Amino acid sequence: MFDWLKALLSRPEPIFDPSWHGILNSGFQHWSTLQPDELARMELLVARFVHTMRWEAANRFELTEEIKVMIAAQASMLLLGLDIDEWHDVTSVIVHPSNVRLRGTHSTGAGTFTTSPRVIAGQAHYQGPVLLSWAATRHGAKFPDRGQNVVYHEFAHRLDMLDGTVDGTPPLADADAQQRWVDVCTTAYDTVRAEGSPVLRDYAGTSTAEFFAVATEVFFNRPLDLCEHEPALYRELRIYYRQDPAARHRALAGGQQIDAQET
Repeated sequence: MFDWLKALLSRPEPIFDPSWHGILNSGFQHWSTLQPDELARMELLVARFVHTMRWEAANRFELTEEIKVMIAAQASMLLLGLDIDEWHDVTSVIVHPSNVRLRGTHSTGAGTFTTSPRVIAGQAHYQGPVLLSWAATRHGAKFPDRGQNVVYHEFAHRLDMLDGTVDGTPPLADADAQQRWVDVCTTAYDTVRAEGSPVLRDYAGTSTAEFFAVATEVFFNRPLDLCEHEPALYRELRIYYRQDPAARHRALAGGQQIDAQET
């Protein structure tokens, strides 16, 4: 009885290979913005992800160590400030060499459906796998200023799914936090749909779930722009993720140490 628990508790902690720093420093721009205490936690999260996740390669694609480490680091960025150490409900990560063409009926996000083929860079399934394009993954990690990151996007969906509802509102601390989140995000979402946004791409207006995923991308990739154009939204994301990417960017530019942020 409880043999599974004993096995879990006795499982050796996965080791972060020091050579991975070279992979991440050259390919994942956000790695260089992390402070020493953040790096220590990230090393733990990345090692766990690389060693415990089930990896699947599509179309005989070769899954290299670089691919696993790069995906693990980006997925782990979302957990850095959260009280979550592993993506327990992600059954596997399926990696395609490039974007994937899907067929069949699917929603346009505007209350209508279409049978036209669509090309995707990623897809998150509730209590299932996460599908990722390696080409899009590598590009998003290397060029964050362009605002898009498929790993952030799909794993933000997985955070949203933790309460069993995909509605753009992840599990929050209490009812007050949830009400504040809904008020701020609804206002920003309605604005994107009606007028567009200088910082959130139009896809954010597809649904509230896509709004949260796109906002997460911009929060990490273009935090200073989000602070300027959507300060209330930035604040809610900062409180939720318990991270302040804008402060990291300012400190990096000024060569300063970041103090602990109020949450």
